[in-house]
Amino acid sequence: LGPLRSVLSESRLSPAASAVLWQRSGPRDLTLQMRVAPMEPSALAERIQPLFLLIAEYLAGSPQDFIGLLYLPSRSVASQFRGGHDNHLWRSAYSQRWGAFFEFLGMQKLQRDWKGEYARTLTGGTPFLMEVFEREKMPGFTMAAMSAWLSHAPATSSRPAGFIAHYVSASRVPPEFIPLKEAHRIRCCPQPVREQLQPGTGISEHGFISEAAYPYRVLEGSEGLVVGRGVEVQWKMQMGSPFGWWFGRLESLESGEEPGLMHALVTFDQFPKVTRWHRLELRFGDGAVRPCMFGGYTGGLRAVSAADAEHWMRFFP
Repeated sequence: LGPLRSVLSESRLSPAASAVLWQRSGPRDLTLQMRVAPMEPSALAERIQPLFLLIAEYLAGSPQDFIGLLYLPSRSVASQFRGGHDNHLWRSAYSQRWGAFFEFLGMQKLQRDWKGEYARTLTGGTPFLMEVFEREKMPGFTMAAMSAWLSHAPATSSRPAGFIAHYVSASRVPPEFIPLKEAHRIRCCPQPVREQLQPGTGISEHGFISEAAYPYRVLEGSEGLVVGRGVEVQWKMQMGSPFGWWFGRLESLESGEEPGLMHALVTFDQFPKVTRWHRLELRFGDGAVRPCMFGGYTGGLRAVSAADAEHWMRFFP
């Protein structure tokens, strides 16, 4: 097993990655599986390509690790992973680094060169239509998620790596820098509403978004709503603005006078009870945009899962 240790040490794996691999495989298991005579590290690498692929799967979260393992020890091994054969490794690395961006790309159901996508995203060359919690960390956006074009922002001499958010708005809004440690503020359009709102349509790769695109669409129906549980309310200040999602608790729910129309009472515990923003009565479900009792306009309501509600509470003031 000395040659294998040499391969690991010469492949530029991080110490942590090498330790995990060695612990998972175990000297005895590797001996039984490979049954190889002592040989040079490069020769070993050429003869156990399936093992190298398995190792790379474990390390796909770090391109530096799997590139060092697959491409550097042997030309023969490297040739096996060129020409697209390493695409699933780059896909896995991408999904682990930019989970929300990966979800957005996955909605488009296209065959992708994930190595190229990784490079473009890393350099900030690709914008993604996301939703950002606590826009600009302003009190007026407490417990809200707003649509924005996001791109990865590489580190500079004056700023660490992070994200740049350009908010979708009826008026011009300065971009916001979001540090990597606040990546939890970023999400893709929630999965339960994607089929109806179609977040991958009505937009262009250059950042243009029509008023027929998903941030402007009203969610119809009342599926999954349960009194006492969390909900997200579509609300916007101006008619020409996109909707944001505002977290609240469903206090009551009744059928309306027309098919598909519902009446709800939602409380927002993030606002004091003495304010007019604490409790909202609204009609929804039929896809119409309606004036809101405390200003602006409302759209639809969506049920919130327990996991989503827990995530929302990270932003509770």
